[in-house]
Amino acid sequence: MMTMTREEIEARVERLGPWFHCIDLGGGLLTKTESAVGEPVEHPRPTWEKVRAALPEEFDGLSVLDVGCNAGFYAVELKRRGARRVLGLDSQRNLVRQALFVRDVLGLDVEYRRMSVYDLDPRELGQFDVTLALGLVYHCKHLVLALERLFAVTRGLLILETAIYPPERSPGSFTYEVGGLQPVLHPLAYVENPGEAKEAIYNWFLPGTEALVALLRNVGFDEVEVFPATQSDRAIFACRKHEAYPDSRWIGYLGASLAVEEGPSHSRPGEVLTFRVRAENTGLARWLRGDDTGTQEASVHLVAHVFGAEGEEPLSWYHAGAYLPGDVAPGETATIEIAMRAPAEPGRYRLEFDMVSEHLAWFEDLGSEVVRHPLTVE
Repeated sequence: MMTMTREEIEARVERLGPWFHCIDLGGGLLTKTESAVGEPVEHPRPTWEKVRAALPEEFDGLSVLDVGCNAGFYAVELKRRGARRVLGLDSQRNLVRQALFVRDVLGLDVEYRRMSVYDLDPRELGQFDVTLALGLVYHCKHLVLALERLFAVTRGLLILETAIYPPERSPGSFTYEVGGLQPVLHPLAYVENPGEAKEAIYNWFLPGTEALVALLRNVGFDEVEVFPATQSDRAIFACRKHEAYPDSRWIGYLGASLAVEEGPSHSRPGEVLTFRVRAENTGLARWLRGDDTGTQEASVHLVAHVFGAEGEEPLSWYHAGAYLPGDVAPGETATIEIAMRAPAEPGRYRLEFDMVSEHLAWFEDLGSEVVRHPLTVE
């Protein structure tokens, strides 16, 4: 715990202001005693009382990520409830300073970093048992990307609290023909920010409740439950995952890095060639091996295409394929053996190796690079 006199704490609170979170620093000291931008003086405690209904009763041993943590009110509350690890993130420098000051005054083991929701990556941060995104999503210019990033770092439960499309003005959801299909359309409002608005760059979208449920399911959450909030124009969502990572049916989370470890560069016409290719799962979805019938949707295969040495059009598409040795989780690497027959005509060729999620997508089309290997048939 930081050793400071009452006068020193009061002076730091003043210097770090204005404060949006009202946090009890002990000894009758609060981070604020008046509203900053029209919120209740005790904010965010009224929201916290509603959010608690969606949270686990016990936090012992759990890891918690608070995205858009502001001065750290929620991080402090969950650390006090026994969370093993608490990490708070915010993109605004002064809010991180406030949170670090509160942590030091209270003597709590809470981590804070300055980071945007768009930078969330489980390969850097790990995954968290519980993720909080409270009062965040209407500040997200890239809403779907933000939800995908929240999904990726959540191991089990995301709690999301947000302003929503005003219920009394909502047209409701309805089916409508788009491209020969009959999808359900959900109301989502774009917030037009006049130039004189104080937060002109900070508010972008107000999704309807149905729209946000659909978005959360579409980014991969298995269950989405809606809880009442403090006001009718806000809502709380509890979003659950059955598995830490989605599988290769979720093409938006696929990525690979390939390298040819072994294989010939010269052959005779029609000779059977064997290559060993190292495939690293650089995405956020688990690759499914599938079965040997090759018909299972989303089973991931290594595939070889044959091109002329300088040609852009393939001479033989899906020339050969090979199964994974087993399912491959994000961050894991598999060595795959692939056999193919050399072209029948002598000449110079280029082999291109790519991964495919069967019946869904080529990894190259999703942004991964193919690996190229020259082959001369003599």
